[in-house]
Amino acid sequence: MSGDARQRLVKARTTLILQHPFFATLALRLKLLEDKGCADAWTDGEVLGYNPDYLLTLKENELLGLMAHLVMHPACGHHRRRGGRNVQLWNIACDYAINWLLLDAGFTLPPDFLLIEGFREMSAEAVYSRLFETSDGIRERGGDEDGPGKGREREEKTPAAGEVRDAPLQSQGADLGAEGVDWEQAFINAANTAREIGRLPRGVEQLVARRLNPRLDWRQILSRFIERSARFDYSWMTPNRRYIHQGYYFPSLINSELHQIAVAVDTSGSISRTEMDQFAAELSAIMEQYPATLSLFYCDMQVRRYEEVERSELPLRLEPVGGGGTDFRPVFRRIEQEGLQPACLLYLTDLRCHLFPAVEPGYPVLWVQIGDEERKPPFGDLLRVTGLARGVHEGDGVYK
Repeated sequence: MSGDARQRLVKARTTLILQHPFFATLALRLKLLEDKGCADAWTDGEVLGYNPDYLLTLKENELLGLMAHLVMHPACGHHRRRGGRNVQLWNIACDYAINWLLLDAGFTLPPDFLLIEGFREMSAEAVYSRLFETSDGIRERGGDEDGPGKGREREEKTPAAGEVRDAPLQSQGADLGAEGVDWEQAFINAANTAREIGRLPRGVEQLVARRLNPRLDWRQILSRFIERSARFDYSWMTPNRRYIHQGYYFPSLINSELHQIAVAVDTSGSISRTEMDQFAAELSAIMEQYPATLSLFYCDMQVRRYEEVERSELPLRLEPVGGGGTDFRPVFRRIEQEGLQPACLLYLTDLRCHLFPAVEPGYPVLWVQIGDEERKPPFGDLLRVTGLARGVHEGDGVYK
């Protein structure tokens, strides 16, 4: 009987190769392990453990669904993201986070699978928080009101088949598991392979897009960009103690600072007062960490005002002047004319202009775009901030 169950799993992987190459590529990375001590099946990112008695109760299409379900847990990093969360509730949240994607891809999941349409495209952490805050118990069902398994409900807080377990202790602190599985890279490679042959499910395509271009808090991206632009000074007079015992003599970091930040504000009239205030408030908070001078430019078709703002003059208050068309070139020319050498330039704009400098400057540039339009500058990094004035603190960060 045990041999029959294993043979069914091997056959299921072969079927996945033909029908679902994305999931098959990832499934081949898991070692099959018979485990009669588990209720159904589990994975920790290295092993696919299974109870042979349970597998023999499943139909072929349900077994395919179970294997795809197990694969998606490490593909999404669920085996490394639990932290101190409750084990059972984390498993439930992870199931809700991936099952909609599997159903959209055409899989049939084992009985009593967990699905709530309202959790579609939510992360496991977000689902967990929602479930944790629910005071009237968690209702789990095999499908939503209009989907498969209609009417099947239960109140007990138990995950369905396909448990995700924490990564083994020896690989907890590394990106690779004990068998050398880099799931982040494996996920991207599997998606590329499936895409090339036209067999990448739409939901997985969207997941890939979110993985490569994550929606981050715009303030976090802004802070990270400025921090990256800081100048780090090292000294050989004070060696780095971390490496002395190994016989290496390396300099130690004595300070990191930004002598000057350039900020340009598009004053053509498309950026609201509230948006400017929120941007200024965040920039002021970041500048509190650095002894930097801020070179501030207000520009529409030309630089209307240029001023220097010292750290002691914070918080920053933006007072735009102008209001004509837009031309990005004058700011870059003015920086050169003034002989400035900024650590970076932040340009607050809606990007509704095609007049850019012909040559990329020698300092980093971050275009902070207000609005929903898809526009791409010819150089620099781009931070899209949508809904800023409405208090939505998410930026579509295209950050290199």
